[in-house]
Amino acid sequence: MLLLIPAGILRKWRMVGVDSRVEEMKALLDHESSDVRIVGIYGMGGIGKTTIAKAVYNQIRYTFEGSSCLLNIKEKSEQFNGLVHFQKQLLFDILKMKKFKIDSVDRGIRLIQERIQGKRVIVVLDDVDDLKQIHYLVGQCKSWLGPGSRVIITTRNEHLLTQVQVNGKYEVRKMDEFESLQLFSWHAHPTVDHLDLLVSFMNYAGGLPLALEVLGCHLCGRSVDAWESELEILQKMPHDKIHKILKRSFDSLDHNRKIIFLDIACFFVGLDKEYVITILDGCGFSSKSGIDILVQRALLRIDMQHKLAMHDLIRDMGREIVREESNQYPGKRSRLWFHNEVLSVLHKNTGSEAVEGLILNPFYELRHEERLRTKASFGKGHSLNSPELKGFEANGFTLHLPGLKVEHLKTEVFAKMQNLRLLQINAVHLTGSYEYLSKELIWLCWHVCPLKFLPQNFHLENLVVLEMQYNNLTQIWKGNRILNNLKVLNLSYSRTLIKSPDFLQFPHLEVLLLEECIKLVELHESIKHLKGLVRLSLRDCKKVRNLPESISNLKSLEILNLSGCLQLDKLPEKLGNLATLKKLLADRTAIKQLPSSFSLLKNLKAISLFGHEGTSLESWLSCFSTWISSPKCLNPMNLVRASVVGFYSLGKLVLNNCNLSEAENAIDLGGLSSLQELDLSKNNFCRLPQGIGRLSKLGMLRLKNCAYLQSISELPTNLQILFANDCSSMERLSLSQSPQLIGLSLNHCSNLLEIQGLNLEAIPFIEMIGCDNLPSNFWTNLLQDLSTPSATERLVCFPGREVPNWFSHQSIGSSISFRVPSLSEAPVIRNKLKTVDFPEKEMEMFSGEEIEVSFNNWGSGYNEVSKCGVHLLLEKPNDNNGSMVQYLRYDTAEDDEMSAAADDNEISFHSEVDD
Repeated sequence: MLLLIPAGILRKWRMVGVDSRVEEMKALLDHESSDVRIVGIYGMGGIGKTTIAKAVYNQIRYTFEGSSCLLNIKEKSEQFNGLVHFQKQLLFDILKMKKFKIDSVDRGIRLIQERIQGKRVIVVLDDVDDLKQIHYLVGQCKSWLGPGSRVIITTRNEHLLTQVQVNGKYEVRKMDEFESLQLFSWHAHPTVDHLDLLVSFMNYAGGLPLALEVLGCHLCGRSVDAWESELEILQKMPHDKIHKILKRSFDSLDHNRKIIFLDIACFFVGLDKEYVITILDGCGFSSKSGIDILVQRALLRIDMQHKLAMHDLIRDMGREIVREESNQYPGKRSRLWFHNEVLSVLHKNTGSEAVEGLILNPFYELRHEERLRTKASFGKGHSLNSPELKGFEANGFTLHLPGLKVEHLKTEVFAKMQNLRLLQINAVHLTGSYEYLSKELIWLCWHVCPLKFLPQNFHLENLVVLEMQYNNLTQIWKGNRILNNLKVLNLSYSRTLIKSPDFLQFPHLEVLLLEECIKLVELHESIKHLKGLVRLSLRDCKKVRNLPESISNLKSLEILNLSGCLQLDKLPEKLGNLATLKKLLADRTAIKQLPSSFSLLKNLKAISLFGHEGTSLESWLSCFSTWISSPKCLNPMNLVRASVVGFYSLGKLVLNNCNLSEAENAIDLGGLSSLQELDLSKNNFCRLPQGIGRLSKLGMLRLKNCAYLQSISELPTNLQILFANDCSSMERLSLSQSPQLIGLSLNHCSNLLEIQGLNLEAIPFIEMIGCDNLPSNFWTNLLQDLSTPSATERLVCFPGREVPNWFSHQSIGSSISFRVPSLSEAPVIRNKLKTVDFPEKEMEMFSGEEIEVSFNNWGSGYNEVSKCGVHLLLEKPNDNNGSMVQYLRYDTAEDDEMSAAADDNEISFHSEVDD
């Protein structure tokens, strides 16, 4: 019996996911323009660049005087007279003439210029990796080709498109879950028995069309046992065909960039970009430019948090390259990361000089590898927490991780690894002389280290990064040692560390992290000599009472984190000398007053001072008011001018839970002209501080749990997101002055009576659960608005006990069945509207399908669904298989409190298609 999966699985597989991408490409080509346009398609190998280029070409080629599609240029141009062959093909395709004698590429490009100059043509250059390939095939195309001509280039190298000065770039996105299901199922023909494994293979493919097609064909007609066996093999080594295609991008790199790629693939995926650059630069590589090249060639991505991200199949390709260095003997490979292989090499003492990097991290075995990687950090806005380490027990230091085993090893097992430069040995107890360890170490990461201090014969002279969280150190070592190359020192969670080291030993330190060192009382006075220190964090050092005045000499400091220093009651008087300081975090401290020099901090972009609920803040706020104003100000205009002059760079201000009341709310924030994010949550004022409406760059305003706030008005014109949850006294909200709003959260504003200026069409995200005092006609109008056409996808969460009577399908209980109608049976609505409560569950449906939708709530406050409904919104058909349908869903529970988190809810689909 075949597994009946939803929506259009009977469509031709070649069209899966292509249509939308083709339309996006055609928009970039701008077919109506008379200009000569070049558009590049880029992305990783196997992502579908050629498929999209060919689809576009085949759709529009007949509207041109001539056309030519040259495929696989990189590989074929490496053959004898490869480019000459392409020149001949180009001339024949466009002119339909074979009688061209071309004995060199120079002769060929002259002929191309002579014969096709001025013609309106379309040319596809597929898989280009060198500028000369473009030059010898289309030359100076913008001046040679006729008006309205188009050139499409596909490449794995985005930078090449920049060099060509294309008119547009199109990065091919990976397939989503539904597209992946369609493509994989077309090739694999899964049965019901394969259902659980089908998801595993889709996850492995990660939306890569090449992998979905190859694996689907490979598994077609095979048993469940065979599928399970193949999945187990794939987890150890990639499929050969996929590996070879992806490896072509690696082969095009130079030697140093290959090393950078392999280091990242084996060790550094998921870590902060700047942190990894620090390590690799220490290894002698120009890693910043190297990483840029990897990004340009679609081998690497930088995510929103500035961390290194890599498609799983690209990562596995890199690791397979390392594995192939020595299939039978892991100890002869350059990099070791697989837990069992590392243990085998160490226990059998089979390491060699070939080993340059080694990771022994038992936390991988307890949780999924990518989720558990210790998150190192460097630079703005990144924390270096390792919550997975909490609870492990080592020599009196408690961390609760059931099943974690401490490895006891002799140092001699490292004796043969004299080229080791990257080493992570978490939860390892070493015995023996440390002289056996490599003198070439650049990166040492040793969490849960049992030592009380590092031995003198441990060669660390070349070390650039030292990570030793959750250790038993009382001091870093005895005596004096100079580590000239050390740039990052992380001793966080050193709960027995009594004193900080003498910083003269690390003259070039850039990052110092001493977070949650609960016995640390003060910093060594020598910190003043760290002229290159960029980041200093003492977060949750509960016994630190003061900072040395000499900290004001840190001329490069950009980030200072003092949050959780509960006994810290003042800042250095000369703090204003920190001219480069950009971010100050001082939440949950005993600080009552800012130093007078605070106003000199002209480059501050973010300040966070929340958590002073137990402290009277009159002097604190008085000082804050002085900071953003001036004692000489006699009128509001002078106040604004003074604040702009003082802190024009401030982008983020957090005054969460600072005991701000009406009497203390006379400060004017309107002069903070660069402010983009403001958090005033958990304060006691009845009205907002003055000047918020003048903050023209403010995009996010947080007012959560302001229990006495009665109304909100005069919001900034460019505000995009407003959080005002649990403002239980608020009765009125005016949004009329904020037309740019895209997100509004008002949950549990129980006294809210009126919202002025709410434009549902313009706001795609709204939450209003627990706003029970809004009039009934407000909810009726809101629901009816949801059924009208919209240009945007919208998510709206609100309370309700009944399914609206205008819903097209309703049912008692937690499931509903219906047949998808055709266009002739329902009005056409050009609208994509996701589910009311759960935006991740969107699917396409086609006419004739029998659909069953089930709703379940599995949260801690489990409620049974008593009635549910679905409202269908039809679009124009996108092929001959029928109409495409989106839906709006609604369900009610037996209990009024149905507002469980979306992650705790489940929607499942089943469909059948008539023959």
